[in-house]
Amino acid sequence: MFLAQRMRSLHEIGMSQVHVTLPPGVTIRDPSGNRYTIESLLGRGESDAVYLVRERRLQRMFVLKEVIDPSTQDRERVTFEGEVLKRLKHRALPRIYRLFEHEKLRRVYLLMDYVTGNNLEDLYLKQPAQRFAVPATFTLLAPVVDALSYLHTQKPPIVHRDIKPANIIISASSGETVLVNFGIAKQYIPDATTALIRRGTPGYAAPEHYMGGTSPRTDIYGLGATFYTLLTGVVPPDVIARIMKNNKGSDPLKFAHQLNPLVPEALSETLRRAMAINAAERFATVQEFWWELTRQA
Repeated sequence: MFLAQRMRSLHEIGMSQVHVTLPPGVTIRDPSGNRYTIESLLGRGESDAVYLVRERRLQRMFVLKEVIDPSTQDRERVTFEGEVLKRLKHRALPRIYRLFEHEKLRRVYLLMDYVTGNNLEDLYLKQPAQRFAVPATFTLLAPVVDALSYLHTQKPPIVHRDIKPANIIISASSGETVLVNFGIAKQYIPDATTALIRRGTPGYAAPEHYMGGTSPRTDIYGLGATFYTLLTGVVPPDVIARIMKNNKGSDPLKFAHQLNPLVPEALSETLRRAMAINAAERFATVQEFWWELTRQA
């Protein structure tokens, strides 16, 4: 009753003008009758929120992503995220269980695994030099590399499009890294027109996020930038700044070995290629990039 009254009030003042997240204790029911009680708010955006919820019957914890008053484009995006990613099974990817909609409240929900642990952004900043050693970096990112290879070999390939340390969690249960947050993932269909997005993270987003269609090579850029950050403690310059400077004959992206002399120069060159402004100059596959990295480490 409380939730219905709250939502009626929300519509009276205009749903498009306010984004109200649901408070702890509110219970959401899916079409099958399963009930999820909100424990806490994990994060929020302009039109969505992510909650930690407890399933009432089994008392199991999940993550529930909520899209509020979705547009047609948002509904299609979340439907993709739910229906396509639901079929994926990989140890370094969270399991997605169900997608459901509450038409009266004009909200769409996505239920997925709750992965507990620390993300790599928090962890590298806590290191003595605010960076990881080369062997530790390779150990941490090996499961993510395998997960990306798995995604890219789906038919059609699935592109994550937001690879960065904050989206990689060391699972408290398995001790291995897990790649999370598929909010802007999409299927890649060669030669098809892809939607222009500006939702990538500065420093990790490839030029295609701003000026063309994304592809598996977009993830290679983000993966290269993630290696770069963990090895140097420095987030790469935003690609727009790189393009502007590059047009004047200078790229502000320093080689990794210039920032951390413990990084071999050959490895530094490999990371530079992975983050090439021109996608055609990057590695063709994640497997090729990983082979080159491990050969030079």
